[in-house]
Amino acid sequence: MSEETVNKIRKFFKDKPVIKAYLFGSYARNEQDEKSDIDILVELDHTKSIGLYFVTMKMELEEILGQKIDLVSAGGVSNYIKPIIDNEIVLIYERCT
Repeated sequence: MSEETVNKIRKFFKDKPVIKAYLFGSYARNEQDEKSDIDILVELDHTKSIGLYFVTMKMELEEILGQKIDLVSAGGVSNYIKPIIDNEIVLIYERCT
């Protein structure tokens, strides 16, 4: 993934209820192709109201990047898939405190 794309993602999450964001999947493994979506795992700030805004964030990010995004909440990851994701995640955003 280009540094420009990572910077767009960082800028996007800066004012969102996101504490950390990680790449996983083909982009994290550097195995992406033209059909790959961008898989992003986020740790959400649950002190903020999120609700359907999560879907809005996904759609806005797809528009900004011009690519399909799979936005996944860390709290919603199945225990069966979590070890696989944990082995390949790459931190791309962390909120400044």
